Amino acid sequence: MSYLPRVLTAFGRLFEYPDEHTSEYAELLFVVLQHEVPEAASCISRFGAYIEQHAMTELEELYSSTFEVNPACPAEVGWHLFGEEYARGLFLVRMRQELKKYGLEESIELPDHLTHALAVTAAMPDSEAVRFVKACLQPAVEKMSTAIEGKRTEYEHVLHALRIVLEHAWGPRPVSEEEDFRNRVPFARDPLRDYQVADVGSNCGTGCTTPGELIQLDVSKKQV
Repeated sequence: MSYLPRVLTAFGRLFEYPDEHTSEYAELLFVVLQHEVPEAASCISRFGAYIEQHAMTELEELYSSTFEVNPACPAEVGWHLFGEEYARGLFLVRMRQELKKYGLEESIELPDHLTHALAVTAAMPDSEAVRFVKACLQPAVEKMSTAIEGKRTEYEHVLHALRIVLEHAWGPRPVSEEEDFRNRVPFARDPLRDYQVADVGSNCGTGCTTPGELIQLDVSKKQV
């Protein structure tokens, strides 16, 4: 699916703080998706209509209220998988490694921010991408979608479009009734094992040799 790298990169840009290029990425997504995944294109068109009808300051306020001041829906993948647990720090380290591995620039956002996760997915070979998408990206995006249902935010359409594209490209993720990332009920598909984020132990397997290296990463999002 040759369109995927462009589409995933454009989605990532929509999850960054809005600027004068946001409308361009929304338009790019609509143009590509209307031929490849029409249902997702319809969702993006709703978001694009909002951009056209509102000032940039309103879009900025919408972004902030959706992802920055809403404790249930931060844009960090690891937070939705692990909350404030130690595994979140390991995931952050792994994501930083993946960014470096594929020569991707790290922005001011945390390494597990959705814009970084989508850029990494776009750069991965499919054999790696399918594991990462099913173990980490799809469950996090689903949790984000659920968190903003009924919140009257146009970013709901962007998240829904992304879910459709991920499923179209890699299929629905296997769902186990045992899964509970937030409350740590035993589950069958642990992303730490499924995607080998790290081997928890004296050497975490991510390039860090001591837990102290993780302290430098800001994982202070409030858990609900």
